[in-house]
Amino acid sequence: MEVTRNLLRQRFAEYNQAYFDGKLTMPKFYFLCSKRPFGRSICSKRGLEIWMTKRIIWTEDFFKEVLIHEMIHQYVYEVLKGGAYHIIQHGIRFHYVRWKLYREYGLKISPN
Repeated sequence: MEVTRNLLRQRFAEYNQAYFDGKLTMPKFYFLCSKRPFGRSICSKRGLEIWMTKRIIWTEDFFKEVLIHEMIHQYVYEVLKGGAYHIIQHGIRFHYVRWKLYREYGLKISPN
């Protein structure tokens, strides 16, 4: 599947309603030129950004997993008022939201 900004906006809105109760604001979407990482979130005072790589062949399931992973970062920042991760990779709040999505919806989101 080809990843476009329109597809990202559409799926973001869909997943935001389905899994985050519509609490997230629409970020700006950009594309990475590398093969890794697959996605990246930047949450700062200048705005919210989600970056996705264009250099891989996306499957529907993998695309969903990566986008929701980045949305969890945004949820931690915007809703839970989380900050930098110090002790545990991705932080306790990230893992809590990940666990909650698995428990409520059966979503298996990779921590990496």
